[in-house]
Amino acid sequence: LILLGILFIALTSAKPLRAGTYEVLHTVKGNIVLNLTNLGYFGTAFGYPFVPSCEYPSSSRAEHIYRGGLWVGARTPDGELRVTTGAQDANGLTEGDDVREFIHDIVFSIPDSNGVMTDYDFVHWSESQNDTLFDSRALADMHYELAFNDYYSNEAGNHVPLGIKVVLRVLAWSDDHAADFIILDYRIINISGNELTDVYVGMWVDTTVGSTLLRNPYERGVPNPWNYYDDFNGAWGAQGVVDDQHTVRDDPGIWMAYERDDDTDEGLASTWIGYRLLGVDRVAAPEPGVSPVSYNAWAFRGVPEFDSWYRESNDPDAPQVPGKYQIMSNGEFDVGVTQEEDFSGAGNWVSLLSTGPFPTFAPGDTMSATYAIVAGEDSLSLLENSKVAQLAYDDNFNLPSGPPSPIIDLAFADNTVTITWEPGRREDEDGVVLEPDSPLRQPEYHVSRLTGNEDFQGYQIWRYQAEDFGGAGLHKQASQLLGQFDVIDGIGFDTGLPPLDEEGRRVFVDDNLLSGFPYWYSVTSCSTPVREEDPPYYASGYMDNGIKVYPGPAPASEGNPQKVGVFPNPYRAGSLFDGRGEDVERNRKIWFTGLPARCTIRIFTVAGELVQTLHHDNPVQGQASWDLLSSYGRVIATGLYIFSVEDLATGETQRGKLVIIK
Repeated sequence: LILLGILFIALTSAKPLRAGTYEVLHTVKGNIVLNLTNLGYFGTAFGYPFVPSCEYPSSSRAEHIYRGGLWVGARTPDGELRVTTGAQDANGLTEGDDVREFIHDIVFSIPDSNGVMTDYDFVHWSESQNDTLFDSRALADMHYELAFNDYYSNEAGNHVPLGIKVVLRVLAWSDDHAADFIILDYRIINISGNELTDVYVGMWVDTTVGSTLLRNPYERGVPNPWNYYDDFNGAWGAQGVVDDQHTVRDDPGIWMAYERDDDTDEGLASTWIGYRLLGVDRVAAPEPGVSPVSYNAWAFRGVPEFDSWYRESNDPDAPQVPGKYQIMSNGEFDVGVTQEEDFSGAGNWVSLLSTGPFPTFAPGDTMSATYAIVAGEDSLSLLENSKVAQLAYDDNFNLPSGPPSPIIDLAFADNTVTITWEPGRREDEDGVVLEPDSPLRQPEYHVSRLTGNEDFQGYQIWRYQAEDFGGAGLHKQASQLLGQFDVIDGIGFDTGLPPLDEEGRRVFVDDNLLSGFPYWYSVTSCSTPVREEDPPYYASGYMDNGIKVYPGPAPASEGNPQKVGVFPNPYRAGSLFDGRGEDVERNRKIWFTGLPARCTIRIFTVAGELVQTLHHDNPVQGQASWDLLSSYGRVIATGLYIFSVEDLATGETQRGKLVIIK
């Protein structure tokens, strides 16, 4: 089973799947859209046109990773050095699958209500109490768990398993201060039955930055092909271990690789990508004078063919070259100009950030190695974002955050949208103080996990005009901040909060809108920082409660009689009502307005042939759209059409004409 595209999955708290399911998933929180699999690798190798591989900001069509994956190397009891890789240098998905060395596995098995063991190949939870996938076991707004093992015979035929299983936890947050990184927490289990020694763990990544709006990475021989050879790579290392010029003054323990595009593809791909080693749950023990972390960079196709020392020809006198294990363990830091190579120029670079050795790895034992995929607008924001990821790891993934976004409802009048939401409360109906984690408290009586005190500070109300919301990263920049509200407490703006209606709900009214045009609304909650190292404020996720609406009148009724109308009429293809994008046909709409709450709309040709029947049942809005398709899904031709609207409450019928011009 292969699931393509960005998955907004309606699941229970955990999704049971049959054993042996191959999953392709995408992160759906935050600003990075990363392709993930339970085969040990991430990224699409641009194998699926217009499916994000590692897109940042989301919906920008700026890509950053071709493919990447976990590497694990160790010495077996007979002294053999072996390395298992999730990804290596490969051109495309097929070649990449030929050399990968992991296969999907079961995350865990638990008994169902009848005591029958159920296998879980993929788990999706959320710690957000507003999310339908809320689960107390979740560590983030989006928490995936995938599993794979290395008992897999690849097509290259040069893989000998170490005997490991890996459970990958993928953690992503939608909060502003944490939306620019994704944490990959690998829990590596020794299932070989033997003790492994001198263990190394690494992340190998083929980064490539560019814009698919400007260049085509999916086809060869096109006029403006993808440029793999104009990227600059580098890394930052820990103070006292690497040269000072490659350290970060206020981040002394950093180990992080990065890449940026040289010409930024006309400004469409100016962002930076990096991956940071956040930590391992045991202490590395390298030889004296050898770094515990190695950063190795190659030009594409530079990955060694075999796990340990080998000759590149059949000549027995040919010198041996280092294999994957030797690269993982060499303690090198391939940045700038070295005696061996010039790493300072633009090129098609791949890299490996590895750490070790870990002296022993007993049968049945588990070790954790955690990395973060990080992005930023420039080098400074990349570093700042990576520091927040490190903070999350250091706090056992208890990332500081503020109140969740409220659950919003919308009502309509002519050219007006009214947004309402529950503010939350401190006590229940009997006057008993609610527990700190009660969803009834949210958002205005949210209790900080760090301080144990209420930390709500205010709201921000956003509007974005477009057919598709797409993603937070790009669209928040283009969104309009309609209102910023702040508790009057001597902190912040002190503007006060939106008023309460008769039912005790917060109310915000947005007017002077265009009927029939799409608008997205989002309400975020804010808090104040509690520690010096924290961001200036915590804001909930911009996409957490986004709702698309088409402003229009309230339904016709006895007290609000209206004449049924159509707009635009005549309809002209290519107008602003069609929207913009790759699939204009899908966005085409004609609007019927002045409708009763419950009615049937029928469209006929002038010859009396029924073209389409629409059923409207909406107690708050008196308009409905037609996508210009017949009941058989065919595109409607230019011409004059007749419509009728039957009020199902009264039986009355109104009629009219509309014209379509293409």
